[in-house]
Formats: sequence, C-alpha cells, structure tokens
Amino acid sequence: MLPEPYFPLYPPDVVICGGEPNLYPCTFENGFVPTIEDLESRVDDNTVAILYNFPSNPTGGNVTEAQRDELVQFAIKHDLWLITDEVYDRIVYDGPHVSFLGAGYDKVIMVQSFSKTFAMTGWRIGYLLSPDDKAMKQLTKMQYYVTACSNDAMQHAVLEALESSPNYPEEMCEEFKSRRDLICRRLNAIPGVSCHVPTGAFYVFPKVEVPGMNSEDIAIALLQGGVLCSPGTAFGEMGEGHLRFAYTICREDIDLGMDRVEAVLRDLRGD
Repeated sequence: MLPEPYFPLYPPDVVICGGEPNLYPCTFENGFVPTIEDLESRVDDNTVAILYNFPSNPTGGNVTEAQRDELVQFAIKHDLWLITDEVYDRIVYDGPHVSFLGAGYDKVIMVQSFSKTFAMTGWRIGYLLSPDDKAMKQLTKMQYYVTACSNDAMQHAVLEALESSPNYPEEMCEEFKSRRDLICRRLNAIPGVSCHVPTGAFYVFPKVEVPGMNSEDIAIALLQGGVLCSPGTAFGEMGEGHLRFAYTICREDIDLGMDRVEAVLRDLRGD
C-alpha cells in the first residue's frame, strides 16, 4: 500500500520487486494524512506491507502522535510490514518529529538519508533501520548485490558533517521555516490558489485553479514565465489540480518567483 500523491519511485520499485502497488489517498482536505477508513477500504488478504512517508514529498504533510499511533495500529491489525520513509525528519516545523520507529511495533523498516539532513541531495548516502534482525540481514544481502557499496568519498563527507556541524540541521530548519512562511503567504494571496501550510520537508503542494487548464498546462505556462515547478500529476492522478514548489532557494528569489507566478496566473485567467 502506497500513499498518493507519492514520491515517483515508489510504484516502480514495488513492481520491480514483484509486487502490485495499491494506492491510498492523502487528501488536501485532511492535511495529506490518510484516514483509517480509506486504508480499511483498500487493504485485502494479498496486502503484505504499507509505506508511510512523513514528512511527505511532495506534499509537506506530517502526522501528530495520535495519527501515527492510529496508522501503526492499522499495520498491526493486518499484520503488515510498515515501511516508513523519514528522510525529512530533521526538517520539521512547529514541534518535534514523530517517528514510526519505536512506536510499539517490530515489523518496521525505516528508510533514512543524510541527503536532506546536511543538504547533500544527489550524493546518495542513505541507510535503513529496523528492530527486526532477520529483515535487516535479508536487506543487507539485497543492498550488496544492487549497489555493493556507497561512494567512499561521500561517506567521509558525511562523517565530517556529523562530527563538525552537529547544529547545522537545526539552523537549516529555521531558515526553511522562514521560507515556508513566505511562500505560503504569497501563494495564499493569489486568487485561485489555496496552499496548505506544511509542517515538514521543503515543499508546498497548493491547489491551483485556472479554468480550462490542467496542472501540466499550468506548470508549462509557469516555466515559460520563468518559474520551474512540478505538475501535481507527476506524483499520481490525485495530484491533478496541484503544483509542487520547492522552497530551497533564498527568500529574495522566492519573492521574485511568486511575483512571476502571480503575473502568469493573472494572465491565464484574463484578470
């Protein structure tokens, strides 16, 4: 079982492993967190695992402790492996990160990465955690025959970051929070745009309405206007009507980009 909208690699990875993706909705109206009712309506006797991604790429959605506990109980009830993608766990606003690891369930595999923690995106240094030794031994075998080992130089770079810059993630998160507040304020001031304020990661996934245009059409128009974003459908059919923006640039450039977004949408609507 996979969330929708989803990180684009999830469904193909399931297929490569011989599985069948079973998508559950994470809606704008529910803060991009699934409901137990939606999960129950989709689980069946063939279901072996469920993946949660909080904080989420692409939505920035996140869970409270109460929501986390409900989602864990769902996995326990149906004896599912719980795969939790928490690579944005150090980019969390308005409270501490709520992890699925250590939440009273042993059939958990956490996907982790230094890429987001130390702004090393593209360096591909990640790791897995699980209380299940047998699962980790099998995963280690798979990892060896797929990648053999990670880039040695990048591993040393991670070690240097851990030893010399332990406070960097908190400083980075504070800056991202300022950028989040800015981009959400600017987007929500544009007619036809409704932006949920994310509580994690560095993405916003606003609803954007232009009569007669889908999300891909709007994304192309914005690209022509000097702003690069992703159409919501890049993350599944449920992404229609949304765009994804990453606020990984300075605040001055965010302001400039939002000026362009506002101008392009105004022209598209004929205001």
